[in-house]
Amino acid sequence: MNIQILQENLLRALIKTGRIISSKPQLPILQSLLLTTREGQLTIIASSLEATEIVTTRGKITKEGGMCVPSRLLIEFISSLPQETVTLEAKEGALSVACGKIHATIPGTLVSEFPTVPSRGKGSSFSFDKDSFVLALQGVLFAAATDESRPLLTGVKIIGGKDGMSLTATDGYRLSQKNLRGGANFSSTVVIPSRALSEVVKLCQEDKEVKELFFEETKEGQLVFSVGDTNLFTRRIDGEYPNTEKIIPKTYTTKITLDKEQFGRAVKSASVFARDNANIIRFHIEGNLLTVSANTPSVGENTIEVDGKAEGDGGDIAFNSRFLTEFLSNTKGDELVFEMTGSLNPGVFRVVGDDSFFHIIMPVRVQN
Repeated sequence: MNIQILQENLLRALIKTGRIISSKPQLPILQSLLLTTREGQLTIIASSLEATEIVTTRGKITKEGGMCVPSRLLIEFISSLPQETVTLEAKEGALSVACGKIHATIPGTLVSEFPTVPSRGKGSSFSFDKDSFVLALQGVLFAAATDESRPLLTGVKIIGGKDGMSLTATDGYRLSQKNLRGGANFSSTVVIPSRALSEVVKLCQEDKEVKELFFEETKEGQLVFSVGDTNLFTRRIDGEYPNTEKIIPKTYTTKITLDKEQFGRAVKSASVFARDNANIIRFHIEGNLLTVSANTPSVGENTIEVDGKAEGDGGDIAFNSRFLTEFLSNTKGDELVFEMTGSLNPGVFRVVGDDSFFHIIMPVRVQN
């Protein structure tokens, strides 16, 4: 392998692929990147077994070949180089790197040691507007679980239909659901790891020129997302996803419409006083007023009133402030609607003007 490539192009591709490498890989070889040169292109591949990311970039190739190289060392070294032409050459079990008067040799591993790289094959392919898909993912990803003890909840459930798809994520304490139009003829139901979908969001945000995202089911049962020069393969999470429909409230006894900025400021203020009390903040709705409060004996207490437009009985309910903060930071829109049915049933948050999205948070049981 011998290739000449611009430092900025090489570094961009290395950083992309390096993101999915696990800090605690299942196999030592997964700490490495696979570099191959063929037909005028440098291909860089990283794998966590759960996901595989493949990035291609062009360069001047004088010899085709490949080598596995430790990712962290290579990325740190390439990032230290000036923005000039870099020469990569594989020889005698090592990768030689040259840039101007700078030279380095990095021990490598044979290509055959790297796990089998998936291929796209001839599965069903669908396209989506990139920006719409990113907004949909951002609205649900934060609600997915991070605890590996319940693997299914670490993913996002996607249900396809003739008019689009539904995306759902829950960790058992909160739930987000977003309906997205597009992807005609995608009729499958899959659960995709949230880590892989978070990487899809980053890839879409980095590539400003690409307008469409391509999504494909391979014959091997994997899923691949294509964004510009990058393909991200991911396994699906097998098993029966919980029936979330039964926890979604169908009615409410109290509803209040709020200015999102004012509501967010109230939550942020109350959170300061809730840190040492399990992050619990309380809502009290009476008339057209929402009172947000927090009380920790060793810290103090805080009360904020937020004007709104209410209907129904009013009442009291308490939530974990962290869940509210994460919901607000991942939600667009100027106005929110909050619906509740008593202090022990889930609270529902909606965005005014967007009937394709809702977020549910389970309340915290507190003493009066």
